[in-house]
Amino acid sequence: MLPLFAVAIRSPAQAGVKDRIAAYEAGNLPLAVKEFGEAAEQGDADCQFNLALMYEQGMGVAKDENVAVVWYRKSDEQGNSNAQFILGVLCENGRGTAIEFHQANRWYRKAADQGDAFAIGNLGMLYLRGGGVKVDTIASVALLLRSVMLDNSPANHAKQNISQSKGLTVQIITASQKLSWELKKAKDLLVPLDKYLESTNTSTAKLKQLGASELCVTNSP
Repeated sequence: MLPLFAVAIRSPAQAGVKDRIAAYEAGNLPLAVKEFGEAAEQGDADCQFNLALMYEQGMGVAKDENVAVVWYRKSDEQGNSNAQFILGVLCENGRGTAIEFHQANRWYRKAADQGDAFAIGNLGMLYLRGGGVKVDTIASVALLLRSVMLDNSPANHAKQNISQSKGLTVQIITASQKLSWELKKAKDLLVPLDKYLESTNTSTAKLKQLGASELCVTNSP
């Protein structure tokens, strides 16, 4: 599986640090790696992200996804949603780490919790494919719809992924739209998402219990 989009170098926000990106913009990538590295060691989250991205893509330095993961994690520790999203992509694709769908889900959730449209879309794809989670088409389409609402740019493939989804009935689309609206209204979209998932799990458990009960009755002498 491939990432749904690319993330660009971030411009550090701290005063006096913005000029560190000048080397990158000028095409002097080895110098950019050096300067991002210095700021990353000092704890700048954006520079940690930038350094990780350059290691991941082999820009100005030998490509090393294991090192990239280390710096993405450091950036994540400071709440960088872009780092959280890419960590999800790397876990989902087994780059710089083993393929771990459960971990990918965790990273996407962290970024989605901050409103990252692409992470929300990728989280939706996990529910469509059953990557580390139980397949749930309604949750999948609802998350993809929310992703499109937040970012309708060509870089976001959420709309395309919806159109390519199979087995979408009127009932599924209606339920997905309702859940997507609840995700939009919520301050934390994970709250209505988890509430919905919990309700479906409860319903499934009750159906299984009912089936077992009927089976017991049928087999009684």
